[in-house]
Amino acid sequence: MNFIDIEHKNFFEEKMNELSKQGKTDVYYKSLIYTLSICETTREHFKEIFNISKGEVNLDSIQKGWQTSTSLKVTRMALNLWNHSLMYDSEKDLEDEKISSSYAPSEVFCCSYAPYFWEGVKIRYPEYTREQQSENLVDIEPELV
Repeated sequence: MNFIDIEHKNFFEEKMNELSKQGKTDVYYKSLIYTLSICETTREHFKEIFNISKGEVNLDSIQKGWQTSTSLKVTRMALNLWNHSLMYDSEKDLEDEKISSSYAPSEVFCCSYAPYFWEGVKIRYPEYTREQQSENLVDIEPELV
C-alpha cells in the first residue's frame, strides 16, 4: 500500500487495529479508513465523518464548516467507497433524493490525492484492480493518423 506520508500510515494502522478488535476488517472498512486517513482535516474530524463502533457514516459531515475543498473530495471518495450508492451531501438530500454531482470522478479525482484515491479503489475492489501479468496483456500498436 502506498501512503502519502507517515501520518497517513500511522492513522490508518491505528484505526485498522481498532477495527480488527471488533472483527471489522473487510474491504469496505479498509478502503474507507485508508481514504479518510489521507488528509489532515479528515483525520482530525474522523469521528464526525464515521462512527467506528456503529459502522455508520455521517452524510451531514459534508456540510460542516471545517471541510475544505480538498477534504470534501477525500470525504466524498471515502463515502463512495463505503457505499457506492451514497451520492448525497446531507441526510436531507438523501430523503429528497437530491443526488450531488460532486461525486463524479471528474470532480473527485481532480486533485493531488488522485493516486491515493486509486489506491483506495484497489483496496475496495481487489478482484478487479490486480496488476495484470505481462503474458495476459495484448500489445496493440496505435494507428498513425
